[in-house]
Amino acid sequence: MAAEAVPDLESVSRNFRPALVAFFSRRVRSHAEAEDLTQEVFVRLAQSGIGTLDSTEAFIFRIATNLLRDRARRDQVRAAYRLSIEQDDALNTDILDPHRVIAARETIGILWAAIQALPEPTQQIFILYRVENIQKQTIADNFGYNVRTVEKHISRALMFLTRRMGGRS
Repeated sequence: MAAEAVPDLESVSRNFRPALVAFFSRRVRSHAEAEDLTQEVFVRLAQSGIGTLDSTEAFIFRIATNLLRDRARRDQVRAAYRLSIEQDDALNTDILDPHRVIAARETIGILWAAIQALPEPTQQIFILYRVENIQKQTIADNFGYNVRTVEKHISRALMFLTRRMGGRS
């Protein structure tokens, strides 16, 4: 029986290989993938256990369609797995290395020292506006200043801190 199947499979291959390669080429990225899938159709056809290979075109293309579906499912599972791994890595990885943490703490210390060096009303106004996010009008009302005076204090504080911090970022 195996001796009979080989010539039948060869003739089916000669008749359907170009059509199958064209079928797969329209649906996959590369010609090599199309060739691999075509070969897989003939492997499945040989393994199907059909006594004679007078297979109809519909049966051969049903195998081809099923291969494409299997490939799509496999690609979908792999993509979902890759995404889950990336998400797990993002959750378990500390993006802050110790050197950056130490450098940031030093910069904050220098900034805080510079803020402490500001004259008293400018320091308070700057902290209320930039740290506490209180509106300029509210600050002006509490200090008995007009809004333009509060803006000048904030501007002076920013210029002073910029000079004091130098090129640090």
